[in-house]
Amino acid sequence: MVKEKNSFFNDEFDLVSILSVLFDNFNLIVSVLLSSILIVTIIFFTSENIYKSETLIEIKGDDSSLLPKSFIDRESKSGNSLDAEIAIYKSEDTILDALDNLKNNFKFEESEIPSLDYVKKNISLSSDSVSLITISYKSNNFDLNSIILDELNKEFISDRKNFIKESSAAGKEFVRNEIPRIKLLLREAEDKLNEFKISTNTSDVIFDTNTRNFKLGQLKDRVNEIDFKELELKEFYKENHPIYVTLSQQKKLVLSQINEIESDLPNIPSTQRQLENLKREVDIYSDVLRKLSSQELTLGMSEAASVSNVRIINNASLPQKISPTGTIFLFAIIFTFFVYIILLFGHFVGDKISNLDSLMDYKGKDKIIGELPFIKGMGTSPDLVSINVADELLNKTIFEIVHSDDNFQSIAIVSSRKDVGKTEVSKRIFNKLREKNLRVCLLDLDYRKKGLTKEFYSDKNFQNFDEILNNLQDFLSPDGSMIVPSLDIDSPVDFFTSDNFTKTIEFLKKEFDYVLCDTPPWRLFVDAKIISKVFDKHIYVACNKLSSFKDIDLFEKDFDDNSSIRYFYNKFNLYFNFLWLKYQYPYYSRNYYYDYMEYSNTRRNFTFSSISVESVFDLAKRLNKWLKKLIQKIF
Repeated sequence: MVKEKNSFFNDEFDLVSILSVLFDNFNLIVSVLLSSILIVTIIFFTSENIYKSETLIEIKGDDSSLLPKSFIDRESKSGNSLDAEIAIYKSEDTILDALDNLKNNFKFEESEIPSLDYVKKNISLSSDSVSLITISYKSNNFDLNSIILDELNKEFISDRKNFIKESSAAGKEFVRNEIPRIKLLLREAEDKLNEFKISTNTSDVIFDTNTRNFKLGQLKDRVNEIDFKELELKEFYKENHPIYVTLSQQKKLVLSQINEIESDLPNIPSTQRQLENLKREVDIYSDVLRKLSSQELTLGMSEAASVSNVRIINNASLPQKISPTGTIFLFAIIFTFFVYIILLFGHFVGDKISNLDSLMDYKGKDKIIGELPFIKGMGTSPDLVSINVADELLNKTIFEIVHSDDNFQSIAIVSSRKDVGKTEVSKRIFNKLREKNLRVCLLDLDYRKKGLTKEFYSDKNFQNFDEILNNLQDFLSPDGSMIVPSLDIDSPVDFFTSDNFTKTIEFLKKEFDYVLCDTPPWRLFVDAKIISKVFDKHIYVACNKLSSFKDIDLFEKDFDDNSSIRYFYNKFNLYFNFLWLKYQYPYYSRNYYYDYMEYSNTRRNFTFSSISVESVFDLAKRLNKWLKKLIQKIF
């Protein structure tokens, strides 16, 4: 019973069939693997080495800053401060200064020193915390890799040190100018408070103002701190800078809180309110003066010490080779090999015909009229046993044609696509019929390719069949057979639909025992469909790994009755042998013997490499046979 679909299209895959596909391509798999190793090895040893060094730095917080602590904490959590430090580290000024130091302090050739763009492209900075920055640098120069990273660190530290020194000097100058003014304001505030106490005969004791004054004093202090920091930032940032904008928002918030407290003052008795205001003014100026004095001392010490807020946790590490590595080498080999395996299985589960059994399952054994096997030479002379087998298979095909109960007098040899060996199969059937002392006529009706005509009538052009038929004796071989060339016509379709073509075929059927024709591809041109109507039988050439089951389905849809169709399986293959690559038609290639004769002459000059390759393939063949036997026993 014929299966409705071959094993490839079953819901469950046949494990034996899958393994069979692998075993059939075992030598090819070994070749691909060896080729992958060779190619990757060449790339591995010729590729440029890339090295990587890393360093770790810490950005310490500014303890002398007058920014509110809440603001500093929020900035640290958001990472904005580190983003600014990273941008400074990768800036052109920092890199160029580091490269200049490299030129001045080290004895390297000018050509060895990388360019600005090269350094910017190959340096990377990342931060996983609020204060730590990891810096890595990649280059092809082992000696310079870590040195460049160290010089960048030195330049960055120097830059931050200078920044702190300059900002400290600017801040100290501002504080020095402010202290005399605040002292004067404090003295005036104290005088006003004393005068009010004497004139009103009031005392602080009778008023419970401590809580309100304390809170209000804190808020006023915050406003003064922010004002001071704004003056400090104006030296380095524009008013639209994120830090400056956030500072302004903080000031607005504090001022709103002050307004809220002061809004309650109308409810306080007038005398008490005046006293509170005067006392608060004195407290504010006193606190500002104290902080300014402390800040002057801190800024002076910072300026004198010239300490950076950057600390190197780890110096630049020794360069480590990151490319190419053995891991990459192994991965490339495995990747290449498995890509091939995937492609192989993709072909297996696809629609392509990859073995004769699947074609038999699909169309039935009685529909298969012949086959041509692929002869495996394995880099040696062709196997005579295989050649004899192929010859016997062709004899079987001829026996089916000659002794069939069906009428096989006229046969159209067809295929759905080009390059499946249809023309060569036509020639082999033609020659085999002649060996049986039969008069055979082979027509080249592939008017677009004209393969047979170019081979046998390369220097001649024919306009019509009458020119051939009227001089029939000139075209006949001694055994009475002939090959009819393609005609030089403008429209093959019009010609094949004409009565003249039909009459010519009928005439040839009377003159010869068998009439064969080589047709154009079925899917490409309508010619073959028209031609088939005047022929009794049709031999469809299905090529291994090129033809598909879909091709067959589409082909059969053009026939009302498929009983006239027979199938010929042509196992033509890609022959791959590590050092030699041949793309050939098995058995019937015109240059087959010539190719192998030439190859045999080449093989006389044996080398160690060629012997090694042959040994590998011999081992692969033995292992393949052993695995096949093992699988057969298991399943």
